[in-house]
Amino acid sequence: MANWNGVVASREEVRELKRRATLRVAATIFNEKGYHATSMDDVAEEVGVTKTALYYYFKNKEQLLYECLKLSYDCGQTARIEAEASDGTAFERLCFLYRRFMILLMEQRGAYTTMSTIRALPEEAQRELLDRRRQLDRYSRMLIERAIAEGDLRAVNVRVTSNLFLGAMNWILRWHNEDDGMSPEEIADQFLDLFLNGIVSAKHEGSDPDAELL
Repeated sequence: MANWNGVVASREEVRELKRRATLRVAATIFNEKGYHATSMDDVAEEVGVTKTALYYYFKNKEQLLYECLKLSYDCGQTARIEAEASDGTAFERLCFLYRRFMILLMEQRGAYTTMSTIRALPEEAQRELLDRRRQLDRYSRMLIERAIAEGDLRAVNVRVTSNLFLGAMNWILRWHNEDDGMSPEEIADQFLDLFLNGIVSAKHEGSDPDAELL
């Protein structure tokens, strides 16, 4: 097939574009309805193809879910690799890691993760995705520990803090949509501000949080 000096997409490129478009649709439906409440008919109808045509690209719903989840984990891996290659303090790399992760998630539109969706996959796929999650968590914890040691973060619980960050990243995919009035960059900056500065005004700094609830 002639590609007119790269102007016309090859058959393989067209196939990949169709697969990618299907993943975006499937991830959106999974995020809105949940994996178990979604059928291949739902995805095919939303994509605008027959279910038979859908099976040409994905052999079953499990594979479709795996590809959607893998897309999300790829975003985390890309953010981690770029953070590792960046200069700066541990605090600066931590900020870079999570800002980049958030932006990629909103741009790529993967599926958010629950243990229920993970357990719906074959054991090999479960092990792969959970191992990738642990790798990102280990890197996150290392940056938090170093940022504490360097004096840029207070002495927070490292495990809880990393889980908070990763959980918030994951949940972005549950509520964010492409019609949001804010750009991914703007949302990421808002999240980072909340992570780092909280929501309490300056007049409450140093007060007893329990006393405020009485």
